[in-house]
Amino acid sequence: MIKLVPYNTKSKLEAQEIVDIVLKYYPNTAYPPSVEKILETKICYFRAMVGNDQIGMTGYDLKTATLAETVKTIVFDEFRGKGYGSKLSQEIEDECKRAGIKKVMTTIYHFNHAMIAIKLKQGYVIEGYHPDHEAPGFHEYSLGKKLV
Repeated sequence: MIKLVPYNTKSKLEAQEIVDIVLKYYPNTAYPPSVEKILETKICYFRAMVGNDQIGMTGYDLKTATLAETVKTIVFDEFRGKGYGSKLSQEIEDECKRAGIKKVMTTIYHFNHAMIAIKLKQGYVIEGYHPDHEAPGFHEYSLGKKLV
């Protein structure tokens, strides 16, 4: 079972941890995070824990009172292939429900077939395709799901 443990985004040390993880798993991002941006953010970031092991991270950005975008759902390399991606995806969706969110959306790079398949199995629908969205060659799909 995955437990989500909130990061303290007002802590420089924890903000640096988020930045380091994101840059490791998204090294070519057109909008790299910084400690300063994390300290100012309203994004809710979570450690994904299984027992005492951090197996990844995730989060959501509240866009309106009832709409959130999930962000940076990452399973660390050493924990991949064990079904944690789908469990973590479900756990952040459940967290959004607990927060009163009615619809959740996400963007996924076109080459991340595993996460696209997970989201489609979980009832998300493709709502858009964005060629060269963050940078040339970085195409993304937008997916959304109404939460009931």
